[in-house]
Amino acid sequence: MVSKRQKDIVLSLMKEKEPVTAEWIAKELGVSDRTIRTEIKELQSQSTSLGIMIESVRGKGYLLDIKDTEVFEQEFISNANDAINESQSDFSEQENRVLYMLKRFLLEKEPIKLESLEEELFVSKPKLQNDLKIVRELLESYHLKLVTRPHHGSQAEGDEYMKRLCFSNYILRRNSNLNIDSHSFQLLDQNLFERVKETIMKKVNEYKIEVSDIALENLATHITIGCNRIEKGFVIENLEQDLIGKYPFEKIVANEIVKEVEDFTGLEFPKSEIDYIIVHLLGTKLIHKNTLNEFSKFDELGTIIQCMLERLKTELNWNFQEDSEFIQALTLHIRPAMNRLRYNMNIRNPLLEEIKRKYPIAFEGAAIASRCIDDYLEREVGEHEIAYIALHIGVALERMKTRQKKAKRVLVVCASGVGSARLLFYRLRNEFNDELDIVATTNYYQLKEYDLSSIDFIISTIPVKEEIGVPVLVVNTFLGEGDIANIRKGVSSGKECQSYLDRSKVFIHKDLKDKESVIRFMCDELYKQKLVSKDYVNLVLEREAVAPTSFGNLVAIPHPLTPETDETFWTVCTLKRPIEWTDKHRVQFICLLNIRKVPESDLDSMYKRLIALVENSTTVQKVIKSESAEEIIKILNES
Repeated sequence: MVSKRQKDIVLSLMKEKEPVTAEWIAKELGVSDRTIRTEIKELQSQSTSLGIMIESVRGKGYLLDIKDTEVFEQEFISNANDAINESQSDFSEQENRVLYMLKRFLLEKEPIKLESLEEELFVSKPKLQNDLKIVRELLESYHLKLVTRPHHGSQAEGDEYMKRLCFSNYILRRNSNLNIDSHSFQLLDQNLFERVKETIMKKVNEYKIEVSDIALENLATHITIGCNRIEKGFVIENLEQDLIGKYPFEKIVANEIVKEVEDFTGLEFPKSEIDYIIVHLLGTKLIHKNTLNEFSKFDELGTIIQCMLERLKTELNWNFQEDSEFIQALTLHIRPAMNRLRYNMNIRNPLLEEIKRKYPIAFEGAAIASRCIDDYLEREVGEHEIAYIALHIGVALERMKTRQKKAKRVLVVCASGVGSARLLFYRLRNEFNDELDIVATTNYYQLKEYDLSSIDFIISTIPVKEEIGVPVLVVNTFLGEGDIANIRKGVSSGKECQSYLDRSKVFIHKDLKDKESVIRFMCDELYKQKLVSKDYVNLVLEREAVAPTSFGNLVAIPHPLTPETDETFWTVCTLKRPIEWTDKHRVQFICLLNIRKVPESDLDSMYKRLIALVENSTTVQKVIKSESAEEIIKILNES
């Protein structure tokens, strides 16, 4: 059986295209190099049965080769985020012990003695007490208490609604699409689940309602949990008084679903349980498509979306006011999102880490926009919801880029005659169809008489010695691969990395212990250089509280909640040793991103550079080992 640490090692290797050292993996996972080497040796010994091969590359590290995709996915991907499976649990892992106890406390009516748990988990009393502390914290996050009575044992007490949410979010296994995993049907009746799901689908079709697959699965899960709990005598307490008056449409759907479920289970659902189903209907996208636009005008949604559009325009210079597709997609998403937040219905986003890493600018926009919901509901949105909003913003940004994409106006200078000039013209048009607008071809001697005011750059077959105020790319008449690459670079050229960084803003091998110390140190240095205000550090810490800015690969990119500096620049810091940035990520290289107050349009290319950096562990390793500011700047310029 593969342990959690071994899974983490394989998933860490899976991200890399080049060999990585045991030291690198050890830093990411927070263990010793020796532990990593021992675990890899164990993985190598059973590699055939796991569908992988871990190659040891002399002097470079380890490289993963997936030999059997099906076996590999079964062992490492499908079960990567699995909750506990009693029959094969590895109780040497704290996470498994915590989930086991959480499940027992949530499902059992009678108090549980700690002696029983010691025997079941094969752990010592001190270790168990430590695990119980985490169980208590998890329960408290759902306003539940673990109450211990002498000679009786411990019991989870509190609101039944919260118990069910906690059970759903922590105990039920979900696969990569957030659907219920087959292992979870040892806790839920699979036949009942399928019948409930069929009933919901029937109603969805009958009322011509839009609902996503994940929302459908969630609703079926919660109703199945409800059946199980009602049967055992656990009933939801009264929810909000005027729930039904506010949502007559959801009341009709909930009542019809419940009637059918009562018929085939023989159970009787009290009114409070029907309210509970209404709450879950509100947490899905159950809404008539044709009422969407009218609906958004008259309810709180219109206010929220207008606030989001205004913030994105003011703070990032993105104007989505006329993008009806974006507004519609946001309307469909925000309404259920707000209901989820109102009723503490946590949602998990399986793509969270990937969205943060690959679409940081869209995620940043979503973090800014989500503050409209924060202010309205007076509660934090959380990064899982922010990541969903980021997806909609990402799509809108792509649409905006397509609309704004303007071909570069180019003048072609050719010294070898009309025939070769035409050949170069057609070759360029073929290679750069939408990217270049070739205004004309001309001879070198006529160039000085040409009006260049509307020309972006010149492509010439001979060097242009005079200063003409327009960039010149010199190419061969027959346009080789190198020429094409240079032109492509010219077409997509943006602000270069060196203009974001200088040696006064690079700090090396600092001995700092935690995230806050790092952020305070970097902001203090900028304050000393009179580049930021004294309050700048609070803006950066405030943004970090919205969603951590660590992206894996030992990198974090903190930045202020609102732009404050006169120019956009980077501040870089490397640490003597990795620190824990979040419970998921350790960090040793920090790039503090300082964005100018007046929004600018060239940030996209900068973010692309940062993404390339975050995903390249070789570059990050070089930066961390660098001994001088000049060396770091050189590495970052070349990456």
